[in-house]
Amino acid sequence: MITDASLADLEETSRIIEEDSIRMERLEARHDPFTGLGAPLERKRIYIPDFIIPEQWVPLQMTKSKLVKRIVLAGSIEKFVQKHLRKELSCGITEETLFDETCKEVVNLRNKTDFPFWAYTLVKIKPKEGGEMIPFKMNYPQILLFLEYEHCRLDGIPIREIICKARQWGGSTLTQIYMAWIQLCHKKAWYSTIVAQTKTTAARILAMYEKMIQGYPADAIDGHAPGKLRMSQYAKGSSNDYTIKDDDDKRVNDITIQIGSVIEPDNIRGGDVAMIHYSEVGVWKDTPGRRPEDLIRSLSGGLLYRPYTMEVIESTPKGQGNYFHREYVRAKTRRSNRKAFFIPWFYILNDTVQLSEEEKKDIALWLVLCRRLGARQPEGYPDEGRYYWRLWELGATLEGIEWYRITRKGLESHADMASEAPSDDIEAFQGTGSMAFDIYAIDEMRKHTSAPCAIGELSSLGGETSGPDCLESLKFKSDTTLAMKGSGFLTVWKYPETDMEVSDRYLVIVDIGGRSNKADYSVITVFDRFMMSMGGKPEIAAEWRGHIGHAALAWKAAQIAKWYCDAKLVVESNTLETKDKNRDSDGNPVEYILDLVGDAYGNLYARDTPAENVGMQAHKTKWGFHTNTYTKPAIISHMADCILEQAWIEHSSTACDEMSYYQKDGQRYEAAPGQHDDTVMTRAIGLWICFRKMDLPRIVEKKIPSRKRHEIYTESTI
Repeated sequence: MITDASLADLEETSRIIEEDSIRMERLEARHDPFTGLGAPLERKRIYIPDFIIPEQWVPLQMTKSKLVKRIVLAGSIEKFVQKHLRKELSCGITEETLFDETCKEVVNLRNKTDFPFWAYTLVKIKPKEGGEMIPFKMNYPQILLFLEYEHCRLDGIPIREIICKARQWGGSTLTQIYMAWIQLCHKKAWYSTIVAQTKTTAARILAMYEKMIQGYPADAIDGHAPGKLRMSQYAKGSSNDYTIKDDDDKRVNDITIQIGSVIEPDNIRGGDVAMIHYSEVGVWKDTPGRRPEDLIRSLSGGLLYRPYTMEVIESTPKGQGNYFHREYVRAKTRRSNRKAFFIPWFYILNDTVQLSEEEKKDIALWLVLCRRLGARQPEGYPDEGRYYWRLWELGATLEGIEWYRITRKGLESHADMASEAPSDDIEAFQGTGSMAFDIYAIDEMRKHTSAPCAIGELSSLGGETSGPDCLESLKFKSDTTLAMKGSGFLTVWKYPETDMEVSDRYLVIVDIGGRSNKADYSVITVFDRFMMSMGGKPEIAAEWRGHIGHAALAWKAAQIAKWYCDAKLVVESNTLETKDKNRDSDGNPVEYILDLVGDAYGNLYARDTPAENVGMQAHKTKWGFHTNTYTKPAIISHMADCILEQAWIEHSSTACDEMSYYQKDGQRYEAAPGQHDDTVMTRAIGLWICFRKMDLPRIVEKKIPSRKRHEIYTESTI
């Protein structure tokens, strides 16, 4: 029992306990899928007194049907039959028969529009703890995944999802049942495929589907008599393709389900498949001449981009750098047509401990004190106080945090716990190295990330791309399609300000990558240092990111620096200095690239020449910033301090992501496997130059606004 608490602490504790009850209610998925009360999706109450469920809360899609509108307006099904089915009555069909048929139509309509109702009334699954088959009612993580699928379906968007499964919460089960719903209630000849590392694993997923089918009433499907359904081999001797049949050996909705494995990819047929479920992709191994991405590309390439089609890639995380991790990051950063989906441990009801009211008060007050501890550890617990408080801020319940405290004590390191129960997808993929930067400070920096005010490219009025002439009469053309094309482009958060002359205002940093799409990115980052003159912070103003030849990159950087009021231009020179002595990858003379730019652009950064180099090379200018075993630890350490101090305003979410994945492994600083560090390096070099190598900005003279140095062109003005 904690006793040394202030009145403010106790008030905060009360707010935490109140919020906890809301979170637990959500976590326990307290909804009634039969009546629809509290069930997921936006719903509307309807009342039909003579229906089997008189009071229902149904999805809005159902309320828009003509049948439901007429029944509700009539006041009952009996009155609807008498008013709207007179023709049928006059033909001798009894009122009782028409009443029963109308009730069945209402049920079928709800089955088609209300997945939670359909799954609860018609689907039975085997509980994890064993025992008799039970109706399928979604838990909280399954509800979240269902909403992802259903919003796509309702919006007419193909379903493309990549799911990071930190623990067992039924993601595969929900996916297969949702696919079955589409096959049984919405589409005919809507073929599906299950692909896993081995055929045995794929067969286990199919077995779950088969169990569901065995308990499904055949007469719930139009055109089928009462009876049972069964799964059958599609063709004699086939062990990969299955179909569903009724007691009369009649196929159901022309359904075909195919299973396959990465080990035997040639046995998987593509082409006419509408839904694909890739399971445990993180453990897929490369085979001679075959990679996981090759198989997925081959199968998904035949998947039409149409409504009701599905491609679901799911796996538990198995480290960084593998195909699953790369694709998840691409989806998370919106660089693919898939959506990234992750469930933290505290969204799983099993990861909770039942608490008394007194225990809730103690843990809530303990959390308040943990926030005050910051980086210090609470007595008797292995992690920093601020980490436990962060769990609460992320959405954990008090019951979940107590489970975490107990479980964490049984594991040696935080990395072990993160592997077992990650709190976010960064922890889920955490590698062997330790994080180089403080995750809490990065979270704080993310608050300033924002959409750019423009995306486009710079060019000279004459169209030159290299040489001194490319720096004359610069124009910026807005073109948002560049981002969709995946080519390099300039992202602008702040346009250059040219209505006053300010010395040492803009700083441009260049990190050199490669030309091919598989190489590291080249990044050109623009810092605006103006607010430093008033005690404020530098700010990221713009960034170019893409793949380009080295000579073209150098001139593009000079253009951007010129456009930003003759900014200080700093090129990270390692790549140029370690290439072949005579030519770079584009065939250009390496030693002359920066010399040519330096002759044309008068504000190119040159580093001090070390004393040991004085001699024959002393006359040669050493352009750019060189990272080595001395300078790299220094600039990364300085950047880590800047992150802690929130010393600059970061607008790029990509930069924050790279910072989150940047690691220190032994004495090496590097990006985690499969990640990039291009934006990290431009920030590290930029912050070092910004705070240590440049004078504070100073207003030199005011200029006439109409006489701007460089004109900004947008699509509306060109």
